[in-house]
Amino acid sequence: MELKREFFYEEVQDGFYIPSIMKRAWGAGLTILSEVDRICRKYEIPYYAGYGTLLGAVRSSSFIPWDDDIDLMMLRSDFNRFLSVAEKELPEELALDSLETNPDFWGMNPCVRSAVLCFHPKLFSKYREFPYHAFVDIFPLDELAEDPEEERQRENKVHLLFQMMKKVEGREGEPAKWEEELKQIEKLFSVQLDRRRSILTQLSGVMDRVYQEFNGRGGNTLTFMPLYMMRKDRYPRAVFEKREWAPFCNLSLPIPSGYDRLLQCTYGDYHKKVKAGGEHDYPYFKEKEQELAKMLGRERFFSYTFKKEDLERPKVQSFRDLTFLTADYLLEKSKSLAEQIQRGNASPALSELPLLQETAISLGTAIEQKKGKEKESVSILERYCEALYEAYLTLQEGPSGDASGELVAEQLATEQVAVEQIAADQLIKAGNCLKNLKEALERDCKRQVVFLPHSAKHFASLRPLIDALQEREDTEVKLMPIPYFDRMGDGSLSEMHYEGEDFPKEYPITDYRSYNFAAELPDCIVMNSPYDAFNPVWSVDPFFYSEKLKQYTNKLVYIPWFVTDEIDPENPEDGKAFYNMRYYVTVPGVFHADYTIVQSEEMREAYLEKISRFLEGEEENLEGKAENGDSLQRKDACLKERSIDELMQMMQQKILGAGSCLLGEKEGQGTKEVVMYFLQLLSK
Repeated sequence: MELKREFFYEEVQDGFYIPSIMKRAWGAGLTILSEVDRICRKYEIPYYAGYGTLLGAVRSSSFIPWDDDIDLMMLRSDFNRFLSVAEKELPEELALDSLETNPDFWGMNPCVRSAVLCFHPKLFSKYREFPYHAFVDIFPLDELAEDPEEERQRENKVHLLFQMMKKVEGREGEPAKWEEELKQIEKLFSVQLDRRRSILTQLSGVMDRVYQEFNGRGGNTLTFMPLYMMRKDRYPRAVFEKREWAPFCNLSLPIPSGYDRLLQCTYGDYHKKVKAGGEHDYPYFKEKEQELAKMLGRERFFSYTFKKEDLERPKVQSFRDLTFLTADYLLEKSKSLAEQIQRGNASPALSELPLLQETAISLGTAIEQKKGKEKESVSILERYCEALYEAYLTLQEGPSGDASGELVAEQLATEQVAVEQIAADQLIKAGNCLKNLKEALERDCKRQVVFLPHSAKHFASLRPLIDALQEREDTEVKLMPIPYFDRMGDGSLSEMHYEGEDFPKEYPITDYRSYNFAAELPDCIVMNSPYDAFNPVWSVDPFFYSEKLKQYTNKLVYIPWFVTDEIDPENPEDGKAFYNMRYYVTVPGVFHADYTIVQSEEMREAYLEKISRFLEGEEENLEGKAENGDSLQRKDACLKERSIDELMQMMQQKILGAGSCLLGEKEGQGTKEVVMYFLQLLSK
């Protein structure tokens, strides 16, 4: 089964951010699904997409954005047929987990899962380099009794078993405490429980037998019993009489011909998109993340660890700032030397005028090299240098003297004063040359803003801002697409991609290979990739990591390439979205950037709440993490250098809820607001 490389990149669907690691989980699940499909086709075993997978297939031919697994339905008789052939047909790295195949199984439903973490190169590649166990859930459907009284009695039995399982769970070594209750269950269900084996697993087996109690009667209503017990889901048998095939990612997936009725029975108005369920156990692999991080090391695991140095800012002056500082220096120094000469102290000028001239020449040469020849500021500096040279020659020659080379003291003093006045006037003339230099520099050395998108499809998030800046006479815009690389599961970079040719042709492209950041020192660099080395699926060229970019500008700005629905950290329904913020908020770029412009003030608060929890250690990501995982030690490691409150005060200054160009003309958080905030940042 082939999946395009773009399938694995993070994206936003229906206002929900899907991280790249989830895309790998989807890819691994689809690979397992292809094996299940192969077996079912071979043995003509019907199966159906179910629950979230069916919903995604019908609505978008793909996963629901906030779903993390694949759900299949089978009639119980068909599942039993699948069970009979699965062991010999599944590849050795996969296993069917069920009561019938695993003596320790007591889950809610069977699943086909990867039996081991697939770090073998061939397996890792086959399962899309997803580092955790992947699986496909199977939900066997059983018959409901036609007689309501019979069904009520079964529900009572299930409830009794469920309560007993709750007592036993986590306390398997204490069966004597429930001996009387266990004897009652044995009598009621005609079973013999082995006290030396897992009571929980045996009770699950009894429960499963009760689920199947009315199968074979030809009932008209089916259900997956655990869900029936929780929310009374029930499905007409008629919806499963025929199958249709629907596209799903790169597969063709069987769905019940009566899918509309089935989805209504399950979700009601299933066309209404609801991010139900909160964070809870989303994503299913999150408990394994810490385990794998400890095994592999955090750098290898693509998990960013905050360091206090990430908030430190090297002092960088842009080329434009340096030209204005140099102009101020030349003007002040010329004035100072003229005053010294007028006071009769000409000797320092003879040694300092050549240095002053060299500074002016260097400035003019730099402007000529970076901004082109025939700039007004260069002409002004040339006239300035000529005036300096005249002043230097005047001072060097001194009084002319008589034929004998001797002057009386009075005449010598008089002529010396005259020479110094001439030199002072020449320096004043030189200073006058500089009066218009700043105005010329404003025209010749505009503020330079460099945009570093890596993907042409993300250009929309920057385009209106670029358009607005290009209209300004005081700003020079450099659009510089940068290369990016696919990343293998072991962290190595593979194929390089450069999309410069895919950007709109009306925008001039600056070649990243010919631009010298260290020499240019732009006033502002705008990035929309904040991940540095911590995206497991792709990476920009390491030269363009945020940690390095801030060495070349005094303003590094991060503008996300996406917008999501608003996220309320306190709303359980936003739990999954808030969890996924770890993949784009607690990443290097947000900490290294001088400013991050997000879509709204509400989203700014969500960013800050995520960062606060991250710094407090709730997300298991603080520098100096103790080996034993003690949260107080982790927190202390940060507090030694700077308190959480101080760090948060810094981040509050960095995160701006200005808006997003992707919101267009939306009042209060659209393009107009982004442009306004950005211009304010440039002028700081």
